[in-house]
Amino acid sequence: MNSKNSRAKDTSELAPTLARRLVELRERKNLTVKDLAQESRFTKERIEDLESGLETWLSSTDRQLLARALAVDPVIIQEVEARPRLEPSDDPERYNAILADLSDSILKGVKESECPQCGNTLRCRVQVGLDIDGNQVHFAKAFCQKCPFVLT
Repeated sequence: MNSKNSRAKDTSELAPTLARRLVELRERKNLTVKDLAQESRFTKERIEDLESGLETWLSSTDRQLLARALAVDPVIIQEVEARPRLEPSDDPERYNAILADLSDSILKGVKESECPQCGNTLRCRVQVGLDIDGNQVHFAKAFCQKCPFVLT
């Protein structure tokens, strides 16, 4: 059996969620949560959040650190990640309210905020423009450092 087929077989036998897969991989290496935290350079609390399902998506760098600590290919982790999405179609009123609150806080001077899609850090700024009469208009702008969320 070639290595590609054996890898496909191995991943199909692993748990289908990030939380369960991480627990399974950690236990296969006989690591405690604390051990995995130290080897991956994550906090113990972050490992607990991942293993409980509170966090379901990793940045590329974090995925590589965790994969290295677990001695697996990063794809083994990535294939079960689920990016949380805040979609307008899910609840348009809630979506618009979140964006309005975010915009208001940026216009009041907030430079960093929490991304409504993935919870990571948003970089925020106020853009100044001119309206048709030459009056200054302020626009809130933000982008996530880890996922594709952008407020324009």
